Amino acid sequence: MQLIDSEILVQHPCPFCELSEAFPDVSMAQWCNGRREVLEISCSDRDQLSEVIKTAKTTIAGLEEIVRHGSSALAVRDCTCFKYRSVCAIADENDCWVLFPIQYSDGHERYRILAPGKEALSRFIDQLKEHGTVKVLSVKPATDLKALQSVGTVPVHFFQGLTDRQLHALVIAYEKGLLDVPAKRRMDRIAKEEGFSRSTYGEHLRKAVHRVIQNSYPILKLYDSIGDKKNAEAADE
Repeated sequence: MQLIDSEILVQHPCPFCELSEAFPDVSMAQWCNGRREVLEISCSDRDQLSEVIKTAKTTIAGLEEIVRHGSSALAVRDCTCFKYRSVCAIADENDCWVLFPIQYSDGHERYRILAPGKEALSRFIDQLKEHGTVKVLSVKPATDLKALQSVGTVPVHFFQGLTDRQLHALVIAYEKGLLDVPAKRRMDRIAKEEGFSRSTYGEHLRKAVHRVIQNSYPILKLYDSIGDKKNAEAADE
C-alpha cells in the first residue's frame, strides 16, 4: 500500500463555498471533529467582517458566532458532514482522509487529502466531479509518517456512531483508570457510581471501544503496513 498525499480545489453547491464566492477576498478555514464544525473567518476590513458574519448566520444553518477579535472571528455549528454527501463523506467512502483545516477562498475549497493508493484517490476525485468541479493541484507519495502525524481530526471521525452513553462510558473509564494496566478501579464500582449495573456499563464501554477502533481502523492499518515495510527493509539490510 502506497500512501498518496494530494491537494485539490473543489467548487460545488455548499453554504461555505457560496459564502466564499460572495466574499472572494475573505479567507476562511474550517475544522471538524465529527460532532462540531469550527469556522475561522479572517478579513482586514472590520466592517466587511461584520457583513460576512451577518450573511453567514443567515445562510449557514445553525452557525453561531462565539469569538470575535480584531479582524477575525470564530463560529461553530453541529457537524453535518455525514448528513449529506459532503466532500468529507465522499472521502470517507473511499478510505481517504481530509487533513484539516479546509481552506476557503474566492469561492473554492482547498483540501489536502491522504489516500491509500492512486486508485482510491481516483475514485474519490471521480465521485467529487459528479457534484462540482475539481482541480488537482498536486499528487505525491507520502514516504514517511509525517503526513499521518498531521492528520489530527479526520473524516473517518473517531466518534461517529457513538451514543452519548457510550461516549460517556469511555471517557469515565479513562478518567477513573479502568483502562490502565493494571486497572486502578473495578468496573462494578465505577458502574455503581455512574448509576448503571455492571453489565449495562460494560456493554456501553465495549461498544464504544469497538466503534472507536472500527472508525480509526484505516489509519491503524496504514501505520501497521508502514511499520511492517520498515521491519522488512531492516531485515534485508
